[in-house]
Amino acid sequence: MKKILSITIATLILLSSIMCGITAVSAASGVTLTYSFSGGEANKAGFAEGTISLKVTSSSAAGNYYLYWADATKALTGYRQIATLNVSNGATGTYKMLDHTAIPPKATQLIAIKSSSVPTNKNVSNAAATYAIPASKKLTDTNTIYTFGAFSDPQLANDSYGSNSYPHDEKHWAKALETFNLRNVDFLVSSGDIVNDQNGGVTYAQEYQRYQRILADSSFVNPVWEANGNHDVHVNWKSGAAQLNKPFVMGTGVDNTAATIKANKPYFEMTEPTTGDHFIFMAQEGGFYTNQKDQFSTAQLNWLEGLLKKYKNDGKNIFIMEHANVESWGSGDKATAPYYYDLGLKKSQASTARFIKLMETYKECVIITGHTHLELSAHLNFSDNNGTSAVMMHNSAIGGVRRLINGSVDRTAVLGMSEGYFVDVYEDCIIFNGANLYSNEIMPDCTYIIPFNTSANEPQPPAPSTEKPPTPSTEKPPTPSTEESTQESTQESTQESTQASTKPSTESSTRPTNPSYLKYGDVNLDFNVNVMDATELQRFQAQLVSLYDEQLTNADVDADGFISVMDATEIQRYVAHIITQFPAEKKSKDTASTSAGDVATLLSTAKSELSTYYQYASFDQYMAMKKVVKELEKSGDESQTAYNKLNAAYTQFHDLLESLGIATSETIDVYFTNVPNWSTVNAYVWSDAGNKVAWPGEAMTYVKTNSQGQKIYKITLETGKYTNIIFNNGTVQTVDLSLSNTKNEGFYTTTMSGGQYLCETYIYS
Repeated sequence: MKKILSITIATLILLSSIMCGITAVSAASGVTLTYSFSGGEANKAGFAEGTISLKVTSSSAAGNYYLYWADATKALTGYRQIATLNVSNGATGTYKMLDHTAIPPKATQLIAIKSSSVPTNKNVSNAAATYAIPASKKLTDTNTIYTFGAFSDPQLANDSYGSNSYPHDEKHWAKALETFNLRNVDFLVSSGDIVNDQNGGVTYAQEYQRYQRILADSSFVNPVWEANGNHDVHVNWKSGAAQLNKPFVMGTGVDNTAATIKANKPYFEMTEPTTGDHFIFMAQEGGFYTNQKDQFSTAQLNWLEGLLKKYKNDGKNIFIMEHANVESWGSGDKATAPYYYDLGLKKSQASTARFIKLMETYKECVIITGHTHLELSAHLNFSDNNGTSAVMMHNSAIGGVRRLINGSVDRTAVLGMSEGYFVDVYEDCIIFNGANLYSNEIMPDCTYIIPFNTSANEPQPPAPSTEKPPTPSTEKPPTPSTEESTQESTQESTQESTQASTKPSTESSTRPTNPSYLKYGDVNLDFNVNVMDATELQRFQAQLVSLYDEQLTNADVDADGFISVMDATEIQRYVAHIITQFPAEKKSKDTASTSAGDVATLLSTAKSELSTYYQYASFDQYMAMKKVVKELEKSGDESQTAYNKLNAAYTQFHDLLESLGIATSETIDVYFTNVPNWSTVNAYVWSDAGNKVAWPGEAMTYVKTNSQGQKIYKITLETGKYTNIIFNNGTVQTVDLSLSNTKNEGFYTTTMSGGQYLCETYIYS
């Protein structure tokens, strides 16, 4: 009986060791590393929730241990330690991995390295103990479909504004962009508070220019989309004046279409091109104090609900960028709010209550908020409200990370503390890699897994057919079926696709080319240009159909020498009347004779315009041109294809400027309505690059007197040479004002602030 009992006990101990993952490096080391997985996902791959234990059984082994995720040979590159444990002889140090924290896809083991400081040798061979991750806990899919960066609260401030300025805001934003570029993310999304706006109209536009200048000068070349935060509204926050959305809309580009920008709505949506995943960008609409007024208009919530209903069962991820957290509900907060003063959305607000209801109804969403600036290591980052709502992810801040100390928040902005996420999207999950964007390190304890599904747009290509497509009739082809028409995608996007492009065939078709079929955009050869042509091009991209030479010629509407999703996008823009001509139609020269000198000339022009129009750096079209410029500078390519590609990007950017009324000529006229009735009106101008005139500037030219008896004056400037202006009479002046390069931009004075006139803008006609 005793023998049977002892065998049973030994078996139970062995099973317990297997379940807990006990691994002893050697008896001599005196260190044992174990991992007990727990929670509702204890048996699911990729979930790290559980307790890591390190037991020390000898005095020589006592000391400080750094825990790392590792592959077969070393700690994972780009990750900081999971935790640091100081363990004495006979004791066990533990670290709790929280709900939905993630095991990195490339991790095969956990290692413990004994060191008094951050170790330089992170090889597995230097580990005091290791733990092999069970096969059932490893993620088998290590290939992302796409990756994006998520950031919040750069809060670029007027540095003269005392304690409300963040001393490292600009440095942090520039460093974050460098980090996102090194991580090769496909695009960026923001949860708001791009600027500080503590002085309202005095500094607002200048803060946006600072944001745009840093973005323009950065190495980052992919799209950037921003939600609207409480600091992003143009207000005199001291008096609670109503917001104005135009500076935010123009400063961020919103969805980069003239129609949306001119509508002056601060909320919009985008579609990720490789999967069709949905990105919804909400806006604070109630002013600076998020706890005092309803922040979401009925129109915005109706729009949001309509989108959620539409996308509910389409099998795609839905991401919602929204700025402020909800007090005592979701991520970024606790039942007892840790925020240093009360700025969470109130449940008592009707709009907040409706928003919560939507998030409880449509649980297949991921909401990314910011606002608190709390460091990610406060571990208030993930919540699905115990399974009752959509997933809520809290983001920290670029500009000024705040730390919880004894339940209170330390507001001090610390150089080197700048946080956000690298978000990896897989077919069966999403991983939010919490990171220090200044040091480019992933924080394993702040990295989370969400088991949502999506898939790439393109199906697996069918086996190549040996048959040539049938010769089409000379008759007008029939209208495509309704079944085909359901495949159309009307989402407008100018983001350069990461899908492979298809070069037009140079082989002859089975019949002579028919010139009567040649019409840009008419891909299905029905003599019309409509959404069915975009659909046919997408089917070709998916290798579901073949195209004749005429169709390939018609499909290359951006004239870059390749057939890609960009051509389908251009056709959609044409059908939606966003453009009236295709880039291929607007080419001003015979590109067949393009020389190396032509490429160099256009490259020089494009580089100059990237500098001139830096205020449009957050527009997709600007970034697309910037990307091509950097590619050609690096490669030195002077081919026909290089010219076509750059010319297409250049043309699209200028189409946008033209549609927005932005001046692209050599000079621009700026107007001033002389409301104060000065006897002399001067314009003092300067640029961030250092161009300036002598004070008080040049005397403006009288134009006419308006219906209110106010005289209007004009000055003509070189386009893009100056970025700022002050109107004055030699003694009294306006505040510093920003020039937008908009055609016929006008200014008029409103009230005084600090002895200077504030101004609003208009378009002179």
